[in-house]
Amino acid sequence: MTNSYFKTAWRAIRKNKGFTLLNIFGLAMGITCFMLLSAYLVHEWNYDRFHPNIDRLAWVSYGYKGDSETEYQYIPTTPTAVAPTLKNEFAEVEEAVRLAEYSGESVVKTGTQTVVETKLLYGDEGFFRVLNYPFTEGTLHDELLSQPYQIVITENLAKKYFHDQSALGQTLVIDDQPWKVTGVIENPPTNTRFAFHAVLSNKHLKRYQEQVWHSANDVTLLLLNNVNSFGPLQEHVTSFIDKRFKNSPDKAAQIKVNIERLAEVHLFSEAGRGNLMYMYIFAALAVAIIVLASVNFTNLILARSSERAKEVGVKKVLGAARYAIFYQFLLECALMIGIATAIAVVCAWLLLPAFSQYIGVEMHLHFWNQPLFYLAILVFTLFMSLLGGGWPAWLISKLRPLQILKVKGATAGEGFGSGKVLVVLQFCISLLFITCTLFATRQLQFLQETNTGLNREQVIILNGSVLKDADRTTLKNNLLRLPAVKGVTASYDSPVSVQGGYTAFDIEGKGGDLEISVTAIPIEKDFLSVFEIPIVAGQNLTDADILRTRDTSSAQEYPFIINKLAANAMGFVPEEAIGKHMNLNGRLGKITTVVENFNFASLKEEVQPIVLFPEYDYFGNIFIKIDRHANMASTLVAIGTVWKTIKPDIPFESHFLDEDYAALYKHERQTAKIMGLFSAITICIACLGLFALSAYAAQRRIKEIGIRKVLGASIARIVALLTIDFVSLVCIALCISIPITWWIMHHWLQEFTYRISIDWWMFLLAGGVTISIAFLTVSFQAIKAALANPVDSLRDE
Repeated sequence: MTNSYFKTAWRAIRKNKGFTLLNIFGLAMGITCFMLLSAYLVHEWNYDRFHPNIDRLAWVSYGYKGDSETEYQYIPTTPTAVAPTLKNEFAEVEEAVRLAEYSGESVVKTGTQTVVETKLLYGDEGFFRVLNYPFTEGTLHDELLSQPYQIVITENLAKKYFHDQSALGQTLVIDDQPWKVTGVIENPPTNTRFAFHAVLSNKHLKRYQEQVWHSANDVTLLLLNNVNSFGPLQEHVTSFIDKRFKNSPDKAAQIKVNIERLAEVHLFSEAGRGNLMYMYIFAALAVAIIVLASVNFTNLILARSSERAKEVGVKKVLGAARYAIFYQFLLECALMIGIATAIAVVCAWLLLPAFSQYIGVEMHLHFWNQPLFYLAILVFTLFMSLLGGGWPAWLISKLRPLQILKVKGATAGEGFGSGKVLVVLQFCISLLFITCTLFATRQLQFLQETNTGLNREQVIILNGSVLKDADRTTLKNNLLRLPAVKGVTASYDSPVSVQGGYTAFDIEGKGGDLEISVTAIPIEKDFLSVFEIPIVAGQNLTDADILRTRDTSSAQEYPFIINKLAANAMGFVPEEAIGKHMNLNGRLGKITTVVENFNFASLKEEVQPIVLFPEYDYFGNIFIKIDRHANMASTLVAIGTVWKTIKPDIPFESHFLDEDYAALYKHERQTAKIMGLFSAITICIACLGLFALSAYAAQRRIKEIGIRKVLGASIARIVALLTIDFVSLVCIALCISIPITWWIMHHWLQEFTYRISIDWWMFLLAGGVTISIAFLTVSFQAIKAALANPVDSLRDE
């Protein structure tokens, strides 16, 4: 019997090739999109969950606040004292380790070649006992990072520098310092917060020899003794911190230490800036697309029921049971869905690299050859068969033979009326996506064009971490000789994303109890002039200021530049703050300048108090301001030539400050790009369905059209007759989608401190575009029907 059903279904599919191809194509497109989005969600959800001890791994975040602040600020890094204290004081902690970046980029010398290497980390000796990566060379043991200048590298780095030779025991020269390779591990997956190329021993670093409770620069990870220790440990740590700093003169008195599950940090942690909201958006998008594709499939099956009505009627007259009709049509639907799913799996596999590149997230997924994946595909196909084919099969099977044979052109009862509801649903989803995409794009454009108080235009960034002080000075002097270069300066990190957490205290005239939590950053002398930050009071840095800063005697004095918010937090108007002495994490000096407030972080956040101070020990970035009328291509060549005279062995690399600024909104850009792509696909799927429905509608009314033409109806009137119904459905969808879209966008925009308003014209624009597309889709069939010769349609009457 099943074989008979299968043959009948296959014949029906082959008999209607055009309809079948259209239906399978629309469904395959929807399933492909669903799979690509699901792959992204799986990738993000499984961040760091590949570690064998993930249930016992904890991330320690750090909260702090000054006396004048009401809320704690949380950061993902901790001071050096946290890890050893937790390991030594609490029985729940089996191991505690610290990680820190290797001062930006570093230079690796191999033979005659020099390579700038990135993603190097310093780690405690217990690092690989906590994060248990598989080794390809060497084994896990206690001596891996126990001595200074030992290094464990990844498989890729081993192949890069040692090719086919064994890397174990070899030496890698980094910044002129030889490091002994004590192990090689497999490359970490792409979904990890620790995307390193090598882990270096930190035994030689002075800062790890002193345990301090300020200057939070290390990631601290814990391996707990069992999975239930998180709660008790948090209670004990909180109690310990309260006792440790109660009545303490320590300037870091108001702190919190949070114990978080590592598996949850990527999406849920406040300090880790989790992006759970975007997971919800993409999950909703995936579900909406698969629902839309299923609705489209169902709608086409229902529309085609008029062609199959006679077949059903005859079969029922000949004694076919209702369940047999149901199974036959369900199998027919399942067969088409199975073909569409198979096509979608192949398309998703082929398109995943391009999709990964398009959204800017590196994804290497390895489930294509796993049996569980194909079992999931089988379950998915069965589910889709019931979702997309169950209802039309049930409607068709319940048709009454007498009704079918009496009424020519009968459909699946109320099926076509239900089909209108499904069309409204389809366009409601499409309009939702289109409108949200318009809002997201406009918000991103607003962020890009908003004046942040710091001029980012025409600024090129070079890697300053590889330059010593003398090289940096020579480079600056040589660059300033280029006609296109207007200015050169440097800072510790990017001025659009300043991260340093400091405390200002011992502020002159404010008593000894006032502490202000500020963000601070070391800068070069010309920082203010290059970025055109307006000075409100005081003066710019001078050469004499720099000399006093670099004085190693007791006469050393820092000139501090603060913004207006910092001055207000200290209780000064800008002019009063000038000349006031203060202490910034041990740096003594006086306020010489007050500048306008400027954004040094994402526009999701309010502007905060900031302190700028000259400190020439390390600058991660060199900034070159280019004349707006200069030829950028030739200027870059000239800058590269100057770079080669200073660092001939290090490749010249540059990028623009605007790129750093754009990177602050990575998740928003991903969302906008994904929404834009899938909005186009949803409207395409919806129009495919509309195209087929309009064709069936025209076919069902072919004789009515013929009669109207014979009676003198114009082509325009007939086109209007056939299109008005469908355009009305899109208008209804627009009315339904507007309040839903407004609610979603209102909540999304609350994420931004600086945001656009929700203007009515954007809804109108989305509606106008959608209605125009729908009209063009339907009018093709309407015009075709209106131009047909009425004699042909009326001949058999």
